[in-house]
Amino acid sequence: MSSQPVPSEFAHLVDLASDLTGTFVLWATDDYFAPKENLLKPGAPEWREGEYTDRGKWMDGWESQRRREPGHDSCIIRLGTPGRIHGLLVDTTWFRGNAPQEIGLDGIVASDTATASELIDHPGWRPLVPRTAVLPHHPNIVQLAAPSERVTHVRLHQFPDGGVSRLRVFGEVAPEPRTFWQPAAIDLCAIENGGTVAAVSDQFFGPPSNLLLPGRGVNMGDGWETKRRRTPGSDWCVLRLARRGVVQRLELDTHFFKGNAPQATVVEYLDARTEPSEAVLRGAEGWRPLVEKTSLVQHRRHIIEPSRPLAVTHLRVHIFPHGGVNRLRIYGHALDTPGEAVAVAALNALPVEAAREVLLSFCGAKGFAERLLVARPFASVRALFQAAEDAFWASDDTDKLAAFAAHPRIGQSKAAPSQTHQSASWSAGEQSGVQGAAQSVTERLENLNDAYFDKFGFIFICFATGRTARQMLELLEERLENDRATEIENAAREQARITRLRIGKWLLAQGA
Repeated sequence: MSSQPVPSEFAHLVDLASDLTGTFVLWATDDYFAPKENLLKPGAPEWREGEYTDRGKWMDGWESQRRREPGHDSCIIRLGTPGRIHGLLVDTTWFRGNAPQEIGLDGIVASDTATASELIDHPGWRPLVPRTAVLPHHPNIVQLAAPSERVTHVRLHQFPDGGVSRLRVFGEVAPEPRTFWQPAAIDLCAIENGGTVAAVSDQFFGPPSNLLLPGRGVNMGDGWETKRRRTPGSDWCVLRLARRGVVQRLELDTHFFKGNAPQATVVEYLDARTEPSEAVLRGAEGWRPLVEKTSLVQHRRHIIEPSRPLAVTHLRVHIFPHGGVNRLRIYGHALDTPGEAVAVAALNALPVEAAREVLLSFCGAKGFAERLLVARPFASVRALFQAAEDAFWASDDTDKLAAFAAHPRIGQSKAAPSQTHQSASWSAGEQSGVQGAAQSVTERLENLNDAYFDKFGFIFICFATGRTARQMLELLEERLENDRATEIENAAREQARITRLRIGKWLLAQGA
């Protein structure tokens, strides 16, 4: 399979629609002649002379039948790495007399579990690329006037019908902020978290971007590999971390590299507050050692710990003298962005009563709010989330029941008596899945809510964001079978998720 070159216009960007990161074609109006899944196949489109199926000529792309009625064909794609789109490669290679005349693209932010039926007529779609002419049998490059807002799914239109061999969606990965707020270490350089390659000395056999892909490579060709070096020194690549963070551990994997693994590595770091120039990335100035020279062997995952934890924005990974590496993981925790630091400082600075009201909007238990008030000042966003987690799970049943009572019932718009104005507003948005539900579903929700309260003495609590009314009804029916102690624990888990979500919403509202 031949590779498909990345257009020079997008060389510094990521293919958000790469099959390797979990991109999936959910639906198409029609793919009679060639399946929609072909759009995402790696490599260049293939031509098979004289090969036919029982539906027509074998084609390596998405091809709809000839439309005999008004309208056009579309398909919906869930991006493996949500992000901000800069441009497209709409490749119509081998579609000579059957390519569309124009294409268009829409985007949306939706749950990664959203189904095609939930997305087809969703009102949240917004246009990203207007109707744009494309050429047949051509790698059409389409650039957006400005990068889009973050999207999780795209909808490709072809006017009026026809075939597209490959779709590449180039942009910047934009993970949800909560990715960096959790207390556990994360891979600060994974492609799905926004890590990228900033510079490289050599990539003759394989690009360093392979280092950042998920999983372990499938063979030697699925890593970063340089040609044989005939001069002194080392080969290297510079990685830009997804966020400025503290590196705690590296995993350098030479899996499949047996006769061509490097002998050693050195890792240097930059802590840059502005994007470094190409001269800095490739030069010696400013770089400091994070990992001293460390021996490597073939076909093995190496665990490497820096001698001390340091704040880092870029890493330069040297391999001596040359060779190949399959994957690289950079584990650590993210540091606050300037916006996050301002938001945390604002919470720390609030007068006690104002702070108490904010904390009660996260979770309506007074004990929870009091424990967090005592925990101020919070050193970081991560410290805030950890303190909130500790404060919630220190709650006794009385506290938990108070938290449950601060919610309206599922499907009920009326605020609970103990709700703050802010939490009432959040509750309405969190229960958006109930809006527009079938009357039979909402009526049964109401009836079973009554039955739940009669049995347990508190309202049914569930994390409603991203759940449809029918899904919430199924969960309610299931949980009605439990005893009271089990249900207090179940409701507490759901409340903990709601609390985390609301803290995140508050931070974002403050500019985090």
